[in-house]
Order: sequence, then C-alpha cells, then structure tokens
Amino acid sequence: MADLRYRTFRMAVYARLIPTPLSTQDRQEFLTLLDRMDEDGMEAFFKQHPPAAEAAGAIRILQEAREIGNRINVLDRVLPVLPHSEISECYDRLRALGDQIGDLEAAGGLR
Repeated sequence: MADLRYRTFRMAVYARLIPTPLSTQDRQEFLTLLDRMDEDGMEAFFKQHPPAAEAAGAIRILQEAREIGNRINVLDRVLPVLPHSEISECYDRLRALGDQIGDLEAAGGLR
C-alpha cells in the first residue's frame, strides 16, 4: 500500500503514469516536473495530455490523497496529540486510496 499522505510517494505514482508516445519536449517537461516534485504542474500536464482511463483514475486518487494529506497536516498542527476522529477518518481514507493504487498496480494499470 502506498503512503499517499506524502508528496514523495504521490510523485512516485505520477512517474509511473508517463503517457506514451510523447514528444521530446513534452517528455522533458514531464521529467522536469518529477525532479521538482511539482504536483500542480503535474496536474496541469495531464490536463494538456489526457491520460488513459486507468491513469485518469489514478490521477483522481492522487489529487484526493493530496487534499487529505494537506488536511491531516493542518489538523496535526492545531489539534492536541490525543486521537481525533477527523484525523482517524482522513487516515482511513488515505489507506483506502493507497489500496486503490495497489489494485491498479496489480491489474497492470500502472507501469
């Protein structure tokens, strides 16, 4: 299961979604976005280069995971260390999203 709370793990999944074929310039742009760990740029890239259905599903998962991860970061700063139901719900959803990515990998939807 991927730990999608963190950008590093989300970008590793994006790396596996590189569309083919790509022009040399587009491929370089994709690799630059990966090097910069630029999720906003990656989302814009995939809007310009619409992915296959399975990859589009993975991108939606990554976008949701990013939002949840950001929410957890905010909650971690403002709530006491004691367990909190909203944080638990966020982690449960992240685990489910990670499982969905794992299912896509197992089905061969990710390279």
